Amino acid sequence: MKVQLPARTLIIISALTFRTASSFAIRRHSLHRSGFSSTTRQWLSNAADEASEDDIKRWERMYYDQGSSSQMDNQELLSDGTTVPPSEVRVVTFDLDNTLWKTGATISAANDALAAFLEKEGIAQPERVEKMMGKLFQAEKRRYAPMTDDPSSPVLLTMLRKEAIQYILESHNDYSIEQSSELAEKAFDVWTNARHDIIPCNFADSVVPCLEKIRSLTCSKGNPVLIGAITDGNSNPTQVPVLEKYFDFVVNAEGVGVSKPDKRVYVSAMAHVATQPNVQDIFGSIQDSLTPENVESTIGRWWVHIGDDFTKDIVAAKDMKMRTIWARELILDKLKAKSEVANDKSSTNERTVQDLVKDLSEKRVLEMSVGADDYLADAMQKEFADAIVDRFEHLSDVLFGWHEEALQTKQSFVDNASEAVKEVTEVVESPLSVTISEQVSIPTKDDGATAPKKFCMFCGTKLAIAAKFCSSCGEKQPDM
Repeated sequence: MKVQLPARTLIIISALTFRTASSFAIRRHSLHRSGFSSTTRQWLSNAADEASEDDIKRWERMYYDQGSSSQMDNQELLSDGTTVPPSEVRVVTFDLDNTLWKTGATISAANDALAAFLEKEGIAQPERVEKMMGKLFQAEKRRYAPMTDDPSSPVLLTMLRKEAIQYILESHNDYSIEQSSELAEKAFDVWTNARHDIIPCNFADSVVPCLEKIRSLTCSKGNPVLIGAITDGNSNPTQVPVLEKYFDFVVNAEGVGVSKPDKRVYVSAMAHVATQPNVQDIFGSIQDSLTPENVESTIGRWWVHIGDDFTKDIVAAKDMKMRTIWARELILDKLKAKSEVANDKSSTNERTVQDLVKDLSEKRVLEMSVGADDYLADAMQKEFADAIVDRFEHLSDVLFGWHEEALQTKQSFVDNASEAVKEVTEVVESPLSVTISEQVSIPTKDDGATAPKKFCMFCGTKLAIAAKFCSSCGEKQPDM
């Protein structure tokens, strides 16, 4: 029979196949040679300890603690259960490959440029470098992903590509180790430059105008929004002239030692942002005692992460309490093709829970329908993606909408609070010429219009001074 499971069940099942990190052992030498500060190294070590927690329990806690909708993550609760206004947008980060530009076309052009360079140098190439990279990784996975127990893809891509070039030079061209090392450096520079040169030709639609709009965002204190990149690749937008001015920082998997969705990648980005002058007002008194836990709870709600990979970008960022935008423009064809295959398969076969788990584990993007139950995929998307855009140019509209909503709500909150204080002050300062019995009398229907009033802190409705809940929006009112 066909399985019909609620989104909560999907999340728990996905924990069986989505391993953010399992039993990682941070290698001290890797952390020290990465150039991280002692504080950042400590954060990453702590994050690694957290990563060893049982996945299913962690996902259960993430779901039930934060509510049944991703929207709940953007509202901070006070001790009495009331909510404060949504946060302004202070940090925006992007995944790069297949989010800002087409990965396949970009890498293919760079690979061709590398092959042409080696041919010009008279190098015999029985196999192209990219093929040799695959073989080297399969032969020694832990060498190229040393901080991952069972790596499925390389993390140290720069080292892998250079060593693939060296292998070809030494094994098929009689180069010495010194000679191969020297030429490999030159060849890698050719590949890197070719990739950065071709990136603008493979942009998603309206990338630069969109980034220009985001760069113009300023917070209520006048500080500009920080823009960064969090990527598993080794590309750097600050080395692409047309993008350079828009990016304040770049965090890549190589620098951290693990790939997304491992939370250490995001913790590293947060550690960097915590040092930036633009956001010091957010951290306040905890600046000298930051940990992975309080930094994500402090900065997370001010942060928006944008990416194409549902697991590595959207789910992982939501786990860090960030707002998320699933940018799908460059993967729509892939999603459509996978959806058609899934629908064809489900039309001829009965689906079981085991089939569901297998499907979830095999898909890089969890957008597929399970059997004919399209609502399952939609439910999972809404659990973690605060917005889904199929045109890159719409990103700035979403961000501006969130930002303006926060600013307007904040101003309304302040105005209503000020008005309420003013009303209470007028009552307190009025002459006390009535008798004690008059002071404690309950207003009748006739004199209710002149009784002391206050305003709802959330919607602005005028209320009786003794009201505990708003008659309009139902929110609990703070004690006066």
